[in-house]
Amino acid sequence: MQDGRYLINPIPEIVVPVVLDKFILAVSVDTDVPTDSVWRFAGYINQKISTGIVIGGGQDATTVRGRPLFLDQINLIFFQKISTSYAVSVKVPKWFTRAQVTIWEYIGVDDTSEEILLTQEFANINFKLDQIQNQIS
Repeated sequence: MQDGRYLINPIPEIVVPVVLDKFILAVSVDTDVPTDSVWRFAGYINQKISTGIVIGGGQDATTVRGRPLFLDQINLIFFQKISTSYAVSVKVPKWFTRAQVTIWEYIGVDDTSEEILLTQEFANINFKLDQIQNQIS
């Protein structure tokens, strides 16, 4: 406490010590909200990828844009598939005095993959070509 005000030591960036290989996450952030306050923003989650340049032994690059997180809800995050595996970090607002971050990785079939989408497109093109060929014949 200084001059009648509490000084807050900001929570440093929370680096999740697990390498992930699925690109769909669910993230929940919990904190103590002061009485008579309305807080909605819970910080950002960042995707960290490896470029092959090792600095300190960890993932050495971060995507340019973090994804916003909101309090009191499960945030569904879709990361870009720019590498085979990645790590994440969470940066909570500087006014948080405590943060509990829970991250779930989706382990089901990812039907957003380019292969599945391309297969569907090729099937549509083949169907249309068959229709055209039948009309010509």
